[in-house]
Amino acid sequence: MRRRARVAATAAAIVATFGVSGGAWPDEASEARAGHDLAVKACSPCHVVEETPGPPFTEIAKGERAAPEPLRDFLHATHSNMSHPGAMPNPELTEGQIEEISAYLAALRAAK
Repeated sequence: MRRRARVAATAAAIVATFGVSGGAWPDEASEARAGHDLAVKACSPCHVVEETPGPPFTEIAKGERAAPEPLRDFLHATHSNMSHPGAMPNPELTEGQIEEISAYLAALRAAK
């Protein structure tokens, strides 16, 4: 099942990036991109629509960066640059939001 989801995600990414090939009309490619966007918004809470670039929070909670101070430093930094353009951007969270994320990760860590 996960393989099928990865194949579907790859196909959707190709369509989103290059459009539908093989003589598809421009509005068909646009419709496919819109369908992908809708699937990400409406279907991804239950279905894998595309692979996520980052690790799951259950894995993050196990690491040293999940502690409050390292997490605060990490979330205040920009991680993408010319040599690593796909890295996580600075999410520009408030201190309160960072504290909430930190508490969530602590709860995940405690649950293990």
